[in-house]
Amino acid sequence: MGREVKGLEDDSNESLANRPGVLMVGSSNVGKRTLLSRLLDVDFEEASDSLTEVLCYGWTIDTKYYTADVSVWMAHLVDGFSIGTLPMSNKLSALVLVFDMNQPSTFATLQDFVCQIDIQKFEILLCIGNKVDLLPGHPAHIEYRRLLQKRAESSSDPQPEFYDYGISESEGSSLLGGEEPSWDLRRSCLEWCIQHNIEYIEACASNSEFDKCLSVDGDSQGVERLYGALSAHMWPGMILKSGNMTAVPYPTGKEGVLLY
Repeated sequence: MGREVKGLEDDSNESLANRPGVLMVGSSNVGKRTLLSRLLDVDFEEASDSLTEVLCYGWTIDTKYYTADVSVWMAHLVDGFSIGTLPMSNKLSALVLVFDMNQPSTFATLQDFVCQIDIQKFEILLCIGNKVDLLPGHPAHIEYRRLLQKRAESSSDPQPEFYDYGISESEGSSLLGGEEPSWDLRRSCLEWCIQHNIEYIEACASNSEFDKCLSVDGDSQGVERLYGALSAHMWPGMILKSGNMTAVPYPTGKEGVLLY
């Protein structure tokens, strides 16, 4: 099955393939596009129906200490997908695996994919369990409930259900029912990530406020942790805020280019 790389038609766009890259992969409908939208702070156009299309975006990481131009690639894990067929396969520094916490099959797909590649070639390995807000009984629901309670108390039109549950009944999940959460998938993912030296991150890409309520032992999770892990890397071509520039093994491209 062929893979179409969207947007690499002209010289300026081809430069993105020469930047150090981040590859985000996962099954369809696990929230990859939403994660990227929040990470890059960009509103994307309507999603393409093509599962074989590889999307590429330009991103300038701008921290307190440096700036770095990188490329971010997103692909669906479908039959026939191979990293080796991508134009920037030898320039990838980070691999971000995404699955749906409520769909075990999407995690199994990641496991199968990792078995077929050499993950040691990546300097950053992340696995994101997304859609945590749909997991009943997750501890973050408590923090989210407090947030909504504070908002209701300060609102001129408070909703009474916030005081009892922390969320509206219309949301349909979290603390409303007596259902016990199944932690089997979470436990399996943690063990698998430890085995493969992959950092595990939980996220709620579709709800930024819930996402910010996520933490493990006081450390941030969600999109904030994803950004933190990527921005902590020593990217080739990074420019230090002091004015010094690191060695540039890869040519950098035009800043701010967005491909769709």
